[in-house]
Amino acid sequence: MFFCVRFYFFLDFLNDLVYNFIVGEFSVYIKERAFFAIILSVVEVYRRETLGLLLGYRGENKFFVEYAIPSQTAEREFSWTEPKMRAVARMTKIIENMSIEIIGDYHSHTDFRGDRGRAIPSGEDVADMRSGNVHIIVAVNPKLKSKKWRQNNDGTISGTISDYHIRISATTLIGEYKYKRVRIVCPSATGLST
Repeated sequence: MFFCVRFYFFLDFLNDLVYNFIVGEFSVYIKERAFFAIILSVVEVYRRETLGLLLGYRGENKFFVEYAIPSQTAEREFSWTEPKMRAVARMTKIIENMSIEIIGDYHSHTDFRGDRGRAIPSGEDVADMRSGNVHIIVAVNPKLKSKKWRQNNDGTISGTISDYHIRISATTLIGEYKYKRVRIVCPSATGLST
């Protein structure tokens, strides 16, 4: 078991080296209002997945998240969530008339049946990714001890709020069923500006 875990970490490390060489580093800048909306929406439905849209702007290898809009009508369970397509179509039509665009989505992974929620995409998550967008996953677990919010070496951010430990990751699609981690910059969470 330990060998398998180490082997998969080694494969992830090799993939990151190759992707960084080919594509360069991606970053997503999350504004305070978007960060709060994401956190509150995942805690609101804790133990069930949440889903929402990310609104903002794209730059070269950069995403700027101005707003996070939770999907209130999504069907949700413990390990999956699915949007109501008619509701998404209505929202998309309105957003097309605004000076902002949909740049991706976010959803949560929570602890389920003794397994901790992890901020990594599942196979279904990767299959649902859209090229040119950023996809944020928020892992929500019970807090074991208090931790200050921080930027992690893998580009994620994590910390505790109230009774929850939260880790946020971001990815973007770079090929068929291939994704790249996106470094999160969120000064309102971590206090870091770069």
